[in-house]
Amino acid sequence: MISAMAAGTPSAKQAVQFACAAVLARPDAAWTSARLAKVGGTTPVRLQRAFRDVLGLSPRDYVVACRRQRFLDTVKTGKRVTDAIYSAGFGSPSRVYDAIRLPGMTPATYGRGGKGATIHWLSGMSPIGHVMVAATERGLCFVQVGDDTAMQRALREEFPFASIDERPTRALRPLLNAAQAVASAKPLPPELPVDIRGTAFQWRVWRALTRIPRGQTRSYSDIARAIGSPSSVRAVARACATNPVALVVPCHRVVRADGAEGGYRWGLRVKKELLNKERVGQ
Repeated sequence: MISAMAAGTPSAKQAVQFACAAVLARPDAAWTSARLAKVGGTTPVRLQRAFRDVLGLSPRDYVVACRRQRFLDTVKTGKRVTDAIYSAGFGSPSRVYDAIRLPGMTPATYGRGGKGATIHWLSGMSPIGHVMVAATERGLCFVQVGDDTAMQRALREEFPFASIDERPTRALRPLLNAAQAVASAKPLPPELPVDIRGTAFQWRVWRALTRIPRGQTRSYSDIARAIGSPSSVRAVARACATNPVALVVPCHRVVRADGAEGGYRWGLRVKKELLNKERVGQ
């Protein structure tokens, strides 16, 4: 274990960096407050405060996040869920499910590229071009914008082992209507069922995006502050870029601090069109 004590008294940021590096290398280790503080070269109380100030979360939250990621990465390699649970350091199945209890596919299905899931899809035109929605029996799992053939290919790449319908499913018309509503700067129907998997951090970002009113924008920094993690601007940008249900989770409403549109997975033209339509509709 690397200790920061030899380097003198570290700053709050350095203490957090030392502790995070150790946890990231060994998320399965038995991390206690005292052990983390020793690695960080400080006291448990000071480390707790430093984590809150620098990352916006507690040391325990960080340990759980690293274990969660190790677990998800492991099941994606094809290993058994049980083996992944213990190699990530959770100790029991109940603890890992508590750590990743979010709407969406089960961890095993996620890790197998959707294996065992049946996915239906439907596409249609909208003011910004073709839109496709895809869903399992639990809810919406994928929304994208673009060429019909390319969208079908992207869906199969996202869920390579799922059973995906060859033909469109008309029963998904309400979900397609919802995506088309956002593309037309209209309100999104409430209580839309979703079936997507993300880390706890991604979900905090995605939930924050859904709270941005139509016709308004927020900066990446605004979102980072809104979720209590002001230093995580880059991580917020990554969460926006990996949003699997575009339009429904309106990542197009996040812009740069200087007001410029910034990037968008579906192209800057689409982002500008969406924002302009929503502003005019206000």
